[in-house]
Amino acid sequence: MLDKVFAKIQAEKDRLAHELAAKKPGDGKEIGYEFGYRQGVYAGLDYAKQLIEQILRDQDKRDSQL
Repeated sequence: MLDKVFAKIQAEKDRLAHELAAKKPGDGKEIGYEFGYRQGVYAGLDYAKQLIEQILRDQDKRDSQL
């Protein structure tokens, strides 16, 4: 189950990275803003993955101490 969650997060990160690389700024739009926004989303997805991994490690640690 969690493998599917991690795969989905990674797929979304990959999609964002590829989309950003191909993105051209629209009329009157700053590419820096778009880059920053997508970089923030990318980092947020990575952080979510790290939190899930930490929760699992903590749970495993508690379970082994029983």
